[in-house]
Amino acid sequence: MRFVMALGVVALGAGCAHAPKPADPAARAQQLSTEAEQAYDALDFERCAERFRASGEAYEEGPDRAESFYRAAGCASLGGHAEAAVDVLKRAVQGGYYDADHLEYDPELAALHPLPAWSGIVAQARANLAKAPEAPFPVFTLMGLDAFGSRRVDRETVRQVLGLEVGKPIVHSAAVFRQKESLLRNQYNLVFARAGMTMYFAEERKGTAFVVMDMVDAEDAAVRAHVLAAPKGHPTDPEGLVARWDEYEQRLQQLQMQGKLAEDSTCKATHCIGGFGHPDLVAFEPEFLAKVPKHLDALTAVLREDADARKRAAAAYLLAYAPTALETVERLRPFIRDPDEGVRNNVLRVLTATQQAAKQPLLHVSTVVDAVSLPTSMDRNKAVYLLTYLLEDMPPGELKLQRTELIRQLGDTLVAMSALQLPINRDPAILVLKQLSGEQYETADEWRAWLARQPKTAG
Repeated sequence: MRFVMALGVVALGAGCAHAPKPADPAARAQQLSTEAEQAYDALDFERCAERFRASGEAYEEGPDRAESFYRAAGCASLGGHAEAAVDVLKRAVQGGYYDADHLEYDPELAALHPLPAWSGIVAQARANLAKAPEAPFPVFTLMGLDAFGSRRVDRETVRQVLGLEVGKPIVHSAAVFRQKESLLRNQYNLVFARAGMTMYFAEERKGTAFVVMDMVDAEDAAVRAHVLAAPKGHPTDPEGLVARWDEYEQRLQQLQMQGKLAEDSTCKATHCIGGFGHPDLVAFEPEFLAKVPKHLDALTAVLREDADARKRAAAAYLLAYAPTALETVERLRPFIRDPDEGVRNNVLRVLTATQQAAKQPLLHVSTVVDAVSLPTSMDRNKAVYLLTYLLEDMPPGELKLQRTELIRQLGDTLVAMSALQLPINRDPAILVLKQLSGEQYETADEWRAWLARQPKTAG
């Protein structure tokens, strides 16, 4: 999915006119877009807007040119340059930009709504939409909002800070989320605040979105925010396996966006993110099956040492192709607390799928309990699902011995998760509560009352 990430419009920076330019205008435009993205990530709105505008001017007529101007408009708006944003946004719609709903609900453009030109810009985008070659990606509807991890910040406070309303359209903006996260950290003494958005593309929740604000209070930092030191190395990519996985993921995402993954989505590893059934994907898995077992040490070195989190994340997925489940687990386990949440997500996803396919516990329960305390929803929901499979495979006698201590360690967290609106965060917590209690409650109030009755967890 395309997320509009935009920032501020100013004159070209001094010195840029003297820099050597690629001979190919499209290459020049792409270089400028890359620089704009980097500025966006740094919340440098001025440079981001200038680079996106320059990128639009470097492109020939077409959708890339219009998109660059659109993003420059969002930059200008966030940077406080409303009139400049209007000027460049007009260039976007005059150049054919047609995603009218996205434009209308984009929070980065909210400052432009009161201006006289706004209605005309929206009307032009809708006129472009009427003759567009294909429909744009739909805008999602916000169906739930959760706040988790802080004793000082509740859901209503988060809703007010984010300015969101359940039941209304929502367009993701990484920049706006980051600004709101900073506000919460400063106002409520948090060491961590991260807003995440989950979107559903299929089945009964298709077209809906949920937002979660994950937080860590300052006094909980030592336990909940502790991660490994960021690696700084550049180990060799064995036989280009990491690069090939990156190619696979990019092609998979394109096919998902186009709705073309009806083919077999299975794979020969225990963990599978989209399968290899589509003709464009079929060549990848035989290569992973043949090469990964020969390069386990090298791939583990990438996961341990590479400064590039994207490469570490790919290595975690590739290690699912180790010859045995135990070898996969032993190589991934030390990196559950990687400093990058995307890497942690991949490590926990593979561990969860591997334990799900197993018939006996592959990890010590204390390792999984520790992972539940990690700061983000992506950490927590994977860790709790992993715990459900681990408890399923645990001998009944051992589970009985572990029960009291697990309730003491996790009871409050699991009950808090049972009150969440996002199903992938709520449902695994309820599953574990049922496994530990033998009860079949469904609501957070019922689980809260149950926990209060436990003699060693009450209070």
